[in-house]
Amino acid sequence: MTKINILIVTTLETKGGAFKSLKNIVESLKDIKNFNIKILTQKIKNKYLKVFGIDSYLSSLKIIKEILKFKPNIIITQLEIAFPTVIIAKIKKIPIINIIRGTSEFCPKYVDIVDYGKSCSGLSSRKKCFKCIENWRSLRVLIGNKQKGWEYSLASSISNILYKIRYFICRFNLYLLNKFSVNLVASYLMLKCISNWVYFEKVRILNITPISRHYKDNKYINKENRLIFVMPTDDASYKGLDFILRLIKFIPKNYYVLIVGGEIPEYKREWKQDGLMLTGYIYSKERLNIFYQESTITLVPTFCNESFGRGIIESLENKTPVISSPQCGANQFFGQKDFLKVIPLKLDLWVRAIKDIIDNLPIIDDNDVSEIYKQFSLERSRNDFVKIIDEVLNISTFKLYDIFGNDLEDFIDLYEIPGKVSIWVEVDNNKDSKEVLMNGKNGK
Repeated sequence: MTKINILIVTTLETKGGAFKSLKNIVESLKDIKNFNIKILTQKIKNKYLKVFGIDSYLSSLKIIKEILKFKPNIIITQLEIAFPTVIIAKIKKIPIINIIRGTSEFCPKYVDIVDYGKSCSGLSSRKKCFKCIENWRSLRVLIGNKQKGWEYSLASSISNILYKIRYFICRFNLYLLNKFSVNLVASYLMLKCISNWVYFEKVRILNITPISRHYKDNKYINKENRLIFVMPTDDASYKGLDFILRLIKFIPKNYYVLIVGGEIPEYKREWKQDGLMLTGYIYSKERLNIFYQESTITLVPTFCNESFGRGIIESLENKTPVISSPQCGANQFFGQKDFLKVIPLKLDLWVRAIKDIIDNLPIIDDNDVSEIYKQFSLERSRNDFVKIIDEVLNISTFKLYDIFGNDLEDFIDLYEIPGKVSIWVEVDNNKDSKEVLMNGKNGK
């Protein structure tokens, strides 16, 4: 039996969708007996280099040592540590798969917001990006990221200088994307953000945000008069925290908003707000699922481009409808379903959407949940990843076995190998798919 050594290189994070998704992917790949998996996490931090997003390069020596020791056949990586890893992998001639989780590595400001309620379509010319950086000073105050008056401070001026330096680092990051064997993205939205810089044969849309089924079929959960907002970090203004705090004033009087996640600055909580409840971080999946199940609506008012939006899927699989901003990549997978409303980030439109859902609560039945799970399941993700690994390593002659010794050749053929580019999760090589990136790099 041929063993395939797979080295996973990632940052040391335990919060947010990127951590959950990679954890699920690794657990599913461990079911394949041929795969010998080792995980390497970045632990070296430097606050000065982190400003430019390059502190991950301090882990280069550790990555080299691990490669020499483990001798991987292939590397899977994600987030900012992917860039020093790909340089090392190219030198060592090791195939490498990059999972792109967002746009923070490709935006000088880390969050690709260009106006209130609008996000960027991808890194552009230096002139355009520098103008965006200048506007960011006042825009940060407008969205609630900084207090009023900050835009005139010395810190604001210094930030602008640092962001302009980082523009060139972001361009280098985009250049490095073409050095990976393949880049995996979760949605067409994320694909568009990098399409002007990356050869289309280097990108695949794949299920990189697998979920595990939580909801028990036929189990009835009483809905409370509650709206839920989940934020993965402290003071997540780019996730729409301040939008939610404003929205609370206009929701029906007998409803309240439950905020699950990080800390909210004191100055944002200094006024009395009856329609608000905070829980802090919740590390129990079961408890979070109950919060979803008992809520009437999940609110996802993301301001920056969200590669996927895991909270949307987690809510729907717990039979709770969602109101989302257009900046979430997961929106594309549900078309015109009435349990997901995609609403521009305008307060009056969200107030109206909340009222509409409360008055006519959409029914998410067991068939809907089954379809959602089927599309984003661990099994589906595992199958897709095995095929990508097979393609990158060109190991079609290898026999793959699960942990029980069963031949996996049958399930390898369940899905076609994803093609170059597609709008949907099912990817093929038809004409429409190829035309998606006609404006991409070199017009390919």
